[in-house]
Amino acid sequence: MYKLGLLGTPLTHSFSKKYFDYKFQTENINNFKYDLYDFKQIHKIWNQSLIGLNITLPYKINIINYLDKLDVISKEVQSVNTVCIHPFSKEKIGYNTDVIGFEKLLLNFNIKSNKSALILGSGGVSNTVKYILKKYQIQYLIASRTPTQKMIQYNSIKNIIKDCQLIINTTPLGQFPNTSTYPQIPYNLITKKHQCIDLVYNPQQTIFLNKCKAKGAEVIGGIEMFNLQAEAAWKIWTQFIKKNNV
Repeated sequence: MYKLGLLGTPLTHSFSKKYFDYKFQTENINNFKYDLYDFKQIHKIWNQSLIGLNITLPYKINIINYLDKLDVISKEVQSVNTVCIHPFSKEKIGYNTDVIGFEKLLLNFNIKSNKSALILGSGGVSNTVKYILKKYQIQYLIASRTPTQKMIQYNSIKNIIKDCQLIINTTPLGQFPNTSTYPQIPYNLITKKHQCIDLVYNPQQTIFLNKCKAKGAEVIGGIEMFNLQAEAAWKIWTQFIKKNNV
């Protein structure tokens, strides 16, 4: 039996266990098991005979400190959401399948040309978004509650929101169970020219998206990205097992 799981705190918002339990059931996969693991117990987790892990917010950067290796993309992005663990050597290798999910989401969203982006949040997921925006030569600004160099504060958004017509929420604001929260941006300045993405997937329609939609903006939630990154993680795990004959 191959053991997989989700590592994080809290875990109540995540669909990962439901997703993989359903996958195993519907595809008649009987040799895999998926469980939830609290990040606070990380030092004990490595002894659980796990073959792979998903990593959830807010640990996609912090998990790097516990890994032995990073693949090329996760090393550049400096964010990890998928881990492979060799059952014998216990070598831990980090990957980033959020990149795959966000790229496909962005392409399916049909981004209008010559748009500049505003990224809400400066955590691990924002690194993923930056990586893909750079790939498609989309200029961007990052808004953060604790801005560093080349970032702006939220109270400065009103000055640039007219020119940043692609807005991407990478924060956990609005995520279950705190569904009444949302990014504090000047929604009165949102127009039908804006396209707004919320990478929160639970719930699928957040207050952020509803507020933007009410102003005529085109909106999309994060469930598609979640599904895409989950399947990419599954592919990494199964190829890892095959490659290492375990």
